[in-house]
Amino acid sequence: MLNTKIKASQISNLTDARYFAAWMIDWMGFCLDEAAEHRVTPELLHAIRDWVAGPIIVGEFGEQEASYIQEAVRFLNLDAVQVGSFYDKKRLEELKDISVIREVIIDHNSAKETLQTCENLAPHVAYFLLECGTNNINWASIKENKNGWNIDTLQQLCDKYPIILSMNLKDKEVVEVMENLKLVGLNVFGGAEEKTGFKSYDELDELFEQLED
Repeated sequence: MLNTKIKASQISNLTDARYFAAWMIDWMGFCLDEAAEHRVTPELLHAIRDWVAGPIIVGEFGEQEASYIQEAVRFLNLDAVQVGSFYDKKRLEELKDISVIREVIIDHNSAKETLQTCENLAPHVAYFLLECGTNNINWASIKENKNGWNIDTLQQLCDKYPIILSMNLKDKEVVEVMENLKLVGLNVFGGAEEKTGFKSYDELDELFEQLED
């Protein structure tokens, strides 16, 4: 049993789905952004979800219009959706009956802007997914206050808003993160199989083992 919630993003094969389901993660995300490299077809999504039970099924979108996402929710029977970092208040209001995860990509000088964004959009989303990897922001740089973000600022954000953290955590960093931040959970990623039905999960195993009760 893991002691925090986990969202697995960009699931594109049954091997990943079975692995994450075995760890009893909370959200299983499938990329449905037509412009994205990791996009899955509706047929593949249906086939994979027939093999797993328990996780919330999340359709991961980019900047598609709300009407498009609403139709996808109905057609694919999605439990929740994730939308991109430019999804504004007006479009979020159109998704009011859907559980929404809104991505927030942070960069080296965006702390004040991120707090303002979360304040403005909080009434319209269930969770914010704080994406750190895009701009190479990691736990070591945050501890050293090298990029405009520090532990105090991150704590302030996590104390006020429901945050799912997407950050490449090494070794024992996950323990430090969980001790310092009041997170809803962590985001991890699926990926391509090494060959059909086979894939190494050593790094994820180490992460999850540190999160076991």
